[in-house]
Amino acid sequence: MNKKLKSLIVGICILALVVMFGCSSFQDVITPTYISEDAAAWVDTPTKLLMPYTTLFDAKRINRAIDFKLTIERIKGGYYKSITNLSIMAGEELKTTLFSPQGPVGLALPMLFGGTLGALLIPRPGDKKKKVT
Repeated sequence: MNKKLKSLIVGICILALVVMFGCSSFQDVITPTYISEDAAAWVDTPTKLLMPYTTLFDAKRINRAIDFKLTIERIKGGYYKSITNLSIMAGEELKTTLFSPQGPVGLALPMLFGGTLGALLIPRPGDKKKKVT
């Protein structure tokens, strides 16, 4: 084989590879695919970008947008859940402090009941009851 023929074969092989890879990159753009309008509306993304019909490229683009929005929603949901869990823990701690036997309610209620019972039902030796006439 002469040098020109070898160069021509190598050039044709390189051109074939370029065409093959170039065409495969455009396959998604030219392949028609149905895309739900509701899905595109949920992520606020247009369904048609490059072609006058919906394509596989558009479906993959909307799928990435949905994944992004779901990730953001998951992060927001996790944040709100953790804030709510912290509130529950603080409320449980406050409840334990207030209603424990050493807490203000735990100490005040028995004293209040005991004081009321003592003042109303048990007469002290120096008290004189007035008779209502």
